[in-house]
Amino acid sequence: MSETLTGTCLCGGVELEVTDPQSLGYCHCSRCQHWVGSSLAGVVVAKENFRFTKGQDLVKTYESHLAPRNFCGNCGSSLYDDLGDVYFVSAGTMPDLDMKPSFHQLVAYKAKWHEIGDDAPQYAELP
Repeated sequence: MSETLTGTCLCGGVELEVTDPQSLGYCHCSRCQHWVGSSLAGVVVAKENFRFTKGQDLVKTYESHLAPRNFCGNCGSSLYDDLGDVYFVSAGTMPDLDMKPSFHQLVAYKAKWHEIGDDAPQYAELP
């Protein structure tokens, strides 16, 4: 049986659906910190298991050298990073998400004030 999660941006203009999420992880890189104001909690999902159910025309893309970052052009909510075969979907968009973190990546760059409070594996760089 497949698991499906739904999410929305802050203004409700964009709605999304994630099927069969692979994992929940945190990225602590400085780019994510600038994008969301802290470390980014994201759900890893195969590209083909992600879709918009409303408001795709509102989605804007910031072309970053690491990965294109997609956000709502109306309210600015972070939606997902396009990592090629997989997307890193902002966990905060999905209110019914019930997964425990399975990794922390780029921990070498985390904010000095941020304390990791779980026992998920930590990687100084990308796993």
